[in-house]
Amino acid sequence: MDYLGGAADSWRQKVDDDSPAAALIRDAAEAMDLEQLCDLIVARCVSVAFATYVDDDEFRAHLRASVLENLRQLRNYLTGRVTLADISLREPLSFATFQAKLGIAQSSIHRSYRVSFLTSWREFTTLLNELVADDRIERDAAFAAFEGLTDKIFKYQDQVASMVAETYTQTDDALSRSKSYMRQRLVREVLNGVVEVPSPSDVSIIGYDLDGAHAAILLPDTSEESAAQVAVKLKSAVQARDVLVYPLNLKRSVLWLGRGRRWTPQSLRALRDQLVELGLSASISDPQEGMTGFRLSFQQVREVEKIRFSVGQTNGSGVMLQSEVGLEILLLRDLDMAKRFIQAELGPLALDTRDNERLRETLDASFRFGSHVAAAEYLQLHEHTVRNRLQKAEQLLGSSIRERSTELQVALRLRRVLSRSR
Repeated sequence: MDYLGGAADSWRQKVDDDSPAAALIRDAAEAMDLEQLCDLIVARCVSVAFATYVDDDEFRAHLRASVLENLRQLRNYLTGRVTLADISLREPLSFATFQAKLGIAQSSIHRSYRVSFLTSWREFTTLLNELVADDRIERDAAFAAFEGLTDKIFKYQDQVASMVAETYTQTDDALSRSKSYMRQRLVREVLNGVVEVPSPSDVSIIGYDLDGAHAAILLPDTSEESAAQVAVKLKSAVQARDVLVYPLNLKRSVLWLGRGRRWTPQSLRALRDQLVELGLSASISDPQEGMTGFRLSFQQVREVEKIRFSVGQTNGSGVMLQSEVGLEILLLRDLDMAKRFIQAELGPLALDTRDNERLRETLDASFRFGSHVAAAEYLQLHEHTVRNRLQKAEQLLGSSIRERSTELQVALRLRRVLSRSR
């Protein structure tokens, strides 16, 4: 495709390997900091085309590898080391396959490539302009260099985008013929509200009663295949009727356990105990019912996972329930308000110092266990040490810790989450 039309013929006549314009293009390509440009492109692509994956480290690693290889090959093309026909790509095509497996729409992929190459063009032309100014290049040579650079960058984009689209389409076609992929696509459409009420044939493909009583479990370090094996053990432990496994990516999965009757506190404890016994990290939703509950349980486990990741292990395990952190999830939906609340309640005690950390730990233990003796035993301190720390905390707070015990406990919990998520 000729992006510059007939105008491109003028620079072709002026740009050969020994021309000032060709030398300028090579100099700009060699001078560009590809690592820095790669970081810029990745940030813009995630923001514009892949916002859902902003916190997905695996996805960002795949994206960065793809962008960096593209930039290196683009440099080789601009410097004349390779021709378009010689372009060979590994990471961009691997990433296209990865995106197809995640069910990412081609429109998002096309958008990311437009952002990538527009960003590249702007950065390269900016650098080229600086070289022209520094070397005082003649107008005709400078114009030919800009035309040549633009033509080459967008010719490269056209070549690569075609290769990526073909790989994506081939992978998507192959997946579309598998029942597993059809199930994933239907579940995704149900969760996104694209399908409000699945047809009987859709329900048959999903293989799970969406009208039942659900508990969702997010397994952050478990592939789809491993999650299916875990699901068998969990199903038996809680006497579930149905199981559904849904991969978020190649290493993270959500599974649902469905019961014909309501979940009980005993069945939730059995679920947690089984996960702990298996040595797994997990986030668990509250029990939910029906189609609306199915979607809500998915939203809940993603919110719980953010908190679980921030605070680390709790109760001696990496398993966390929605009921344990519902307050944090609610209050952290307005991050600025949460920070103001922490500052208002803790005052000087909110400052990040080692002494304050010990005081906050002691204050938290005092609230949790209700007595100096129990708090001292938990912290493995002398009772007098606990009493002295609490007195010092009251001095910093300027009031008795019993006057606003509820507010202080909430502020301590919120601060702990925010400090570990930095």
